[in-house]
Amino acid sequence: MKKTGIYLGISVFVFIFGQIYEYFSHGVYSNYMIFAFLIPFAGLFIPNLLNKLIFKKEISDNASLPWKCGTATLTAGSLYKGILEIYGTSTTFEIFYLITGIAFCILAAFIMATGKGKVNKDCELNS
Repeated sequence: MKKTGIYLGISVFVFIFGQIYEYFSHGVYSNYMIFAFLIPFAGLFIPNLLNKLIFKKEISDNASLPWKCGTATLTAGSLYKGILEIYGTSTTFEIFYLITGIAFCILAAFIMATGKGKVNKDCELNS
C-alpha cells in the first residue's frame, strides 16, 4: 500500500500545483491545468489500488516502468499545455508529449499482453 499512497500524493501534488499556478494567473484558467491531476490519479492510483485490493497480480518492472513514464509524460504535457494557455500562446511542441505518453502506455500494455513482463522469482534477492 506504500506505492498507492505515493501515487495519491503525486495526484494531490499536481492538484495543488495547478491550483496555486492558477491562483497567480490573474483570473486566467485552463482545463489542462485544472484536470492534470486526473492523469496520475486515473493512471497510477486507481489501477494500483484495484490491483492491491481485487486482482492481487504481481506486475513486473518491464511493464510498470513504461506505464509510469507514459503517465508522467502525459501529466507533464497537460501542465505544459495549461501553462501555455494561461500565458496566452500556443506551440506545436505539446503534441510530442501526447504522442510519447501514449506510446509508452501502449508499450506497457503490449508487454503485459504478451507476457514478456513476467516476474522471475529466481532473480530476486532474499532479504
